Amino acid sequence: MKKLPLLLLSAGIIFCACKKDETHTSPAFSAVDKVLNDSVPTRFNGRCYVEIHVNGKTVYSRQAGGYNASTRLLIASCSKWLSAAVLMSLVDEGKLKLTDSVGKFLPIFTTYGKGKISIAQLFSHTSGFPGNSSQGYESDVTLTLTQAVDNIAKNVALESQPGTRFYYGGISMQIAGRICEVVSGKSWGDLAQQKIFSPCGMTDTDYGLTSNPIIAGGARSTPADYMRFLDMLMNKGVTTDGKRVLTNIAVDAMEQSMTGNVTVAYSPYPLNILNTPHFYGIGNWRDLTTADGTLMENSSPGAFGSHPWINRSKKITGFVFTFIANNGAAITLPTCLTIRKLVREQL
Repeated sequence: MKKLPLLLLSAGIIFCACKKDETHTSPAFSAVDKVLNDSVPTRFNGRCYVEIHVNGKTVYSRQAGGYNASTRLLIASCSKWLSAAVLMSLVDEGKLKLTDSVGKFLPIFTTYGKGKISIAQLFSHTSGFPGNSSQGYESDVTLTLTQAVDNIAKNVALESQPGTRFYYGGISMQIAGRICEVVSGKSWGDLAQQKIFSPCGMTDTDYGLTSNPIIAGGARSTPADYMRFLDMLMNKGVTTDGKRVLTNIAVDAMEQSMTGNVTVAYSPYPLNILNTPHFYGIGNWRDLTTADGTLMENSSPGAFGSHPWINRSKKITGFVFTFIANNGAAITLPTCLTIRKLVREQL
């Protein structure tokens, strides 16, 4: 990933004190402070919370505008990483495989000539569907998840052959969510709570109260909860208190490239910073890899500007948490990438 230029702005802001682990005093933190001092008043509308862990322990936190570790907000596409973990919990149980077809579980897709899409393609935006439907089925709260997915099968055309094109959005994950309901016999919300949120101690995270949960972007969470999730992934499926949530095989599968032979129709990440061709896995971006393809950093930023990431090589997990309703991801991305680079290079 290339470094994006960061506009250094002169406006000031008063932050609460950072918390830094005494064993990790680093120039990275003063540099991160400088970036936030320059960026939060303008790019973040004065509201932001940042937390960074190394090996599961807090080494940095910073808050502004009343946001803290317990602030609960919609996190948009940060939800995709959570949803991928829910899916992989069912893979762990043998209830489905990433190579299974949609038609195996939802015959209506076979009826309409769309049954050969794989579950892996659904969760890597390579299904052949557009990112979102013109009808908005995937986010229509007046529908049930079953109704939304049936309408997608009937009324939304494939735009390309499955596995050939990357088109970021919500349709495909909505279909995968319905498959998860079918194979588990549970609602998506209950499944997420039982398989991921409760085991991780994420008491303030859910997908809202509607019967058509927005699986690709409808979760509500807090920085404290999401950091528990990231630390679980960093520890290959085990929480910081030793509870097994996913197998290490499932976590590895989430992080494998699913985009080696695709063209990009739409990506919210600027094309010049995509780690092509292996830039996306199951519900997360593969931002940085070594020369031999080993994953170094992955992430799942959201449209409202929040930005979680993992650096495996240095055991770093981090979350820049905010809420900017209009174009938040594009506005905060330069700052988030700069923070990640500073931490990666100086810790």
